[in-house]
Amino acid sequence: MKFSHKILLAAALVVAVAFACFILFNDYRQRQTLRSSTEASMQELGSLTTSNIQTWLESRIQLLQSLSQQIAVDGSDLASLKRAIDLPAYTGNFQLSYFGGTNGVMFSVPAGNRAADYDPRARGWYKAANGAQQTIVTEPYIAASSGKLVITVATPVKHQGQMIGVSGADIDLSSVSAIINSLNFGGHGHAFIVGADGKILIHPDSKLVLKSLAEAYPSDTPKVSPGMKEVEIDGKRQFISFTHVNGVPSADWYVALVLDQDTAFAMLSEFRTSAIVAMVIAVVIIIALLGMLINFLMQPLLTMGRAMHDIAEGEGDLTKRLSIHGHDEFGALGLSFNRFVERIHTSIREVSSATGQVNEVALRVVAASNSSMFNSDQQASRTSSVAAAINQLGAAAQEIAQNAALASQHSSDARALAEEGQQVVDKTISAMHQLSAKISDSCGNIETLNSNTVNIGQILEVITSISQQTNLLALNAAIEAARAGEAGRGFAVVADEVRNLAHRTQDSAQQVQKMIEELQVGAREAVSTMTDSQRQSESSVGIANQAGERLGSVTQRIGEIDGMNQSVATATEEQTAVVESINVDITEINTLNQEGVENLQATLRACSDLEQQAARLKQLVGSFRI
Repeated sequence: MKFSHKILLAAALVVAVAFACFILFNDYRQRQTLRSSTEASMQELGSLTTSNIQTWLESRIQLLQSLSQQIAVDGSDLASLKRAIDLPAYTGNFQLSYFGGTNGVMFSVPAGNRAADYDPRARGWYKAANGAQQTIVTEPYIAASSGKLVITVATPVKHQGQMIGVSGADIDLSSVSAIINSLNFGGHGHAFIVGADGKILIHPDSKLVLKSLAEAYPSDTPKVSPGMKEVEIDGKRQFISFTHVNGVPSADWYVALVLDQDTAFAMLSEFRTSAIVAMVIAVVIIIALLGMLINFLMQPLLTMGRAMHDIAEGEGDLTKRLSIHGHDEFGALGLSFNRFVERIHTSIREVSSATGQVNEVALRVVAASNSSMFNSDQQASRTSSVAAAINQLGAAAQEIAQNAALASQHSSDARALAEEGQQVVDKTISAMHQLSAKISDSCGNIETLNSNTVNIGQILEVITSISQQTNLLALNAAIEAARAGEAGRGFAVVADEVRNLAHRTQDSAQQVQKMIEELQVGAREAVSTMTDSQRQSESSVGIANQAGERLGSVTQRIGEIDGMNQSVATATEEQTAVVESINVDITEINTLNQEGVENLQATLRACSDLEQQAARLKQLVGSFRI
């Protein structure tokens, strides 16, 4: 076996082993990188999913807490509860909204069918919220009324620090299920929500909902904790990543993402196959190139050595060439060597020419460095001016932040006064309701009085009729007494007195009748007046209600202004911080500018050294014969 063949075989083995080791190492690194990338992607997707779930749930918790605050302000009577709960904001987001009072009262929208002895205080949601004294979220369960998967959110309602009940809402989890079901990784995975105790809460497979994690993974049950794990199910390896859902009161939920391991490493298998094919092709090409190179280089080694010795001993004479004898490998090597010397000869000539150009370039660099130093001085001056302007901007930003904070404080005070005004208007509305009720009662009493005066008038008519008859009888008695003469004189006197009394009775009855008629007219006028007063009172109640609504809108607008002022103050503080950061950056720019000046000075010194080296290079090139 020729020596060149031995070298070729050894080189081929080395290249093959090197490529094999590289492929194995790269496969290992790619697997680790791909696993880390998969874990990071699943963690990122899990975090995004938990963030969406948290945002979705927090918005409804805040809506329920707003309802609790409204109940605490309006009261827990049925009318106030209906006004507070029966609103589109709650009926549109909650499947069922309700309030359970400490006195056992229960009100819900929609009303639903409840037993007559239903006591909310004995329910789990009431006890949990009352015991925790904060908002709680129950585990998902199947609602009996709708058959859907729901959760219950409950929060205590307090008025002036005293517990008056618990407000709650049943929330349909269809939106969360849609988010979870959308994570199918192109049909190669799925997602579900599981509790810290291993109970599956939401799963694409409805048969596993509210089942334990051990039932889904009987042979290799993963531990519910943050991070990615490997499990095996039905002979297939899978990645499963758990991400904790934050911001869920009294609940410990995790979003689990499941991805088939073969799918995750599919790219790695393709890369491994491509790498093996590329290795075989590369080894074949390298062996061919090595064979050509070895055949080209091995045979003329001695001739080339002698020629190089001649050049070295000939005081750098680059005009010498090898004599070519024949057209075999030695001739080819000699010809190649001659071309190599010719190239060196040409390069030395070019180096000799370039040496002078290097010297000229060094001089131009010196001039450019001097100009750069002048520009750096100008830059330092402009930077100082910018720093002064930024300091003034920072002072103005601080003043704006103080004014914004003061405006926010005034807005908060105005909001508190508006809320007090709202309470006063609510009390006024209540008092006007009471006044309207009393006016209605007065109208009824006056109607009764009017009816009684009519009855009295009828009685007076009877009395008048009796007095007329009595007067007539007394007149007849006087006539009969006159006929009787002296015997009837005493009777005539009595009859005359009776007639006078009857006449006086008739006059008194007429006067009373006149007074009764005047009283009836006054009663009718009083009824009309009281009716008008009642209408005016009802109109005043409506106006007061409108005033209460307007005052509530004012309170809301003041709250929005307060939030805007706080945002302005925060933005101004951030601007102040940015200005301070820019000031620091300007200072660093000044420092860097000074360093740049020092570097330019060093460049000038380096250019001087370069000029000296160019002279030395010219001297060395002169040692060759060209």
